Amino acid sequence: MEKIDLIQTIHRRLQQSPEGINRLTLTLELNCTPPELSDAIATMQKQYGAPIQYRNSDRTYYYESEQPEFQLPGIWLTAQELRGIVTVLNILRELNDGLVANELDQVQQQLQDYMQQRGLKADDITQRVKVLSVGRRSINNVVYQQVTDALFGRKQIEIQYASIKQTISRRSISPQTLVLYRDNWYLDAYCHQRQQLRTFMLSRINSAVISAEDAIEFNSHELKQHFHNSYGIFSGENTHTAELLFSAHVAHQVAQQQWHPHAKGQWHGDDYQLTLPYNDQRELLRDLLAYAPDVQIMAPAELKEAYFQRLKDALSKSEAYSRTIKF
Repeated sequence: MEKIDLIQTIHRRLQQSPEGINRLTLTLELNCTPPELSDAIATMQKQYGAPIQYRNSDRTYYYESEQPEFQLPGIWLTAQELRGIVTVLNILRELNDGLVANELDQVQQQLQDYMQQRGLKADDITQRVKVLSVGRRSINNVVYQQVTDALFGRKQIEIQYASIKQTISRRSISPQTLVLYRDNWYLDAYCHQRQQLRTFMLSRINSAVISAEDAIEFNSHELKQHFHNSYGIFSGENTHTAELLFSAHVAHQVAQQQWHPHAKGQWHGDDYQLTLPYNDQRELLRDLLAYAPDVQIMAPAELKEAYFQRLKDALSKSEAYSRTIKF
């Protein structure tokens, strides 16, 4: 550990332990040698005026309690923390696809300047940590800003929303939560026209204007009950339970995947049985089709029928398309 990181970590540990920390314990926790520890503490005392005392009876370092709470001057972050923050900013930039770019640029530039002063290379992070987003849909920057401003300002929004069939509707909504799910942004909101909580895909919001009306508020328990009990992004109370059996070929992969907080799995020999709640079958069907032919739908009957119909439709269209192509 570099000396500047060692100093920061010692400071934090002494703040967390007013009673003091044994010298040997510190060296083991910080993975440093006794001379390195002594040198770092001496630097803290001489250069930064840290009120560190040493108790010979139990070989313990501590901050003098009679002194005002001591803080290291300036901004102190360890190399690991700096890399972590810059990595998160890079991920956010990639996932936001240019949204709030100016704000991120300013923060990232300050952090990169600080890293340069520390002798750290910010470019190493972009070269060694990459985020590859698949299936991400572009979002209008003005829409994103209006939505976030209304969300934190607790105001209603007037939106033009396009359905999957590109039917345009006008809605007045009270935003509740902005959600990043599978590389795409969604807005949980109360729709005043439908008088229901709904989930809106931001890429389908063609325009958004903040209203002067205050947003209708829902507490976290109500939102969780509505939006997070069912499988996938589609909201609503659980009305169905899927019983699925995955063959040995994909069983271990399925068992390691987080499907739903209330999902239950058990092994049947080399096969894996999964039970999970859902409200809307659309997303569940898409995910199950990705596991064909290694998944068997045990229940309910309507999910099994819809799955078979999707397979039949795909096969029928594929055969029809093949007949029109001349090789």
